[in-house]
Amino acid sequence: MAPTVLAGGTVVTVDADRRVLDPGAVLVADDTIVAVGPRDDIVADNPDADRIDLDDHVLLPGLVDSHGHAGHSLTKGLVDGRGDDWLDLVKRIYFHGSGTDFWAAESRLAALERLRAGVTTSLSYVGSMPRADDPKFAAAAATGYREFGLRHVVAVGPPDGLPVEATDPDTGTETTIDLDRAMATTEAVVDDLDGAAGGRIRVAVAPSSLVPEMDDDGQATDASVEQIRAVADLAEREGLPIHAHAYVGEVAAAADVDADILSERLSLAHCAGISSEEVALMAENGVAASTGPLTHAYAWDRFPVTEAMEQGVTVAVSTDGSAPDRSFDLLSQGRIAAQLQRSYHGDTSLLPAGRVLESMTVDAAAALGMADEVGSLAAGTRADVIAVDRRSAKLGPDLGADGAVPRVVNYADGGDVSFVMADGVVRLRDGEVVAPDAPGLETILDDAADAAQTALDRVDADDALDPHPDLWGSVRYGEGEEGTE
Repeated sequence: MAPTVLAGGTVVTVDADRRVLDPGAVLVADDTIVAVGPRDDIVADNPDADRIDLDDHVLLPGLVDSHGHAGHSLTKGLVDGRGDDWLDLVKRIYFHGSGTDFWAAESRLAALERLRAGVTTSLSYVGSMPRADDPKFAAAAATGYREFGLRHVVAVGPPDGLPVEATDPDTGTETTIDLDRAMATTEAVVDDLDGAAGGRIRVAVAPSSLVPEMDDDGQATDASVEQIRAVADLAEREGLPIHAHAYVGEVAAAADVDADILSERLSLAHCAGISSEEVALMAENGVAASTGPLTHAYAWDRFPVTEAMEQGVTVAVSTDGSAPDRSFDLLSQGRIAAQLQRSYHGDTSLLPAGRVLESMTVDAAAALGMADEVGSLAAGTRADVIAVDRRSAKLGPDLGADGAVPRVVNYADGGDVSFVMADGVVRLRDGEVVAPDAPGLETILDDAADAAQTALDRVDADDALDPHPDLWGSVRYGEGEEGTE
């Protein structure tokens, strides 16, 4: 194949020198970026290359969503997305109502949404916490990412609350998931998926919680110690990243069990409520954090984002998935993350636009152990490139390259992404999806609706779609009950 020149427009490289080129261009050969530089130079040096004109666009590295959940795209909005009610319902759906058709249909819808939002690399747990009774569910959950040609990390490992009961509606089989079963399933998923689709599909050893149980003194229980050691052993043996949710006390408790688990191999989601001492442990050991500004975890307890950054922790902004009340639009969540920090500290100088963009590109790639591959536009990295159309009322007027980064970070969202190249293949052009191996939109939507309804029927939860009596006119859900107390 002839090389391709992506001719900008402004090119925001997020490379080591943080170059912003206007006009700039990106030269791609096969699945790799060969050169990034001034447009006239790149074009003149490559007269035989194919050319894609993106003159009215801002070119960026493909966005990296470092934490999310498979299953969300078929469970968003259920029970109005009400916190614990939603979590209880989706646990029933994921562990008892979801067959392989559910996970395949969900993955196609999720991958399509991420593609359209400019997310070319992502991570998702198979469920709200990993479904680890059979490796076929993880394989099905990777389907859409394979078909749309995106880079994806399948996160699987022990769920919380072991032992956990699961039902396979495909066969009627009922399984009790204990630690041995969860780890065996995780190993099978590694064998099946890690490195699949030309290396685009990866696997992370991903327990639901870093330390699932602690005693009254904040120490890991014996069961948690066993899990921590099993997870660390598998990740070390297979050379895999570790990903987990973590909340107050868990970083310190894990360090007491096995200090070596705190390493650059580990990334932690939420980190809500963790102490300054735990932030210091993360910084000292290269542990990355992934914060979702719209997550319920952040509403319950704050992760000290700016303080962690100042101490040297790699902090990525992520979506946490597309449910119960959010989306895969990572661009829009970046500025929400910044505004939350500014509001908390009463300081509007916090988190410059470039730092926010780093948290969704190069820093998020580093959190997943992929900083040498994705997250920046530089020679030798994978050809994951997106382009934001700046010819709109929202992003106008165009006042030159100096304002490109603040303009994109402060105003753009996924709907402004009109071009996506993933692994050197154009997947979105002029706003139209280019994915011959994937079903069309109508088929994806119809299959998703059928799979979601089937799952609800299996767990007898048709009322999950009923409007809540406090939907209108109330300040909070449950206001009627509280008013009688």
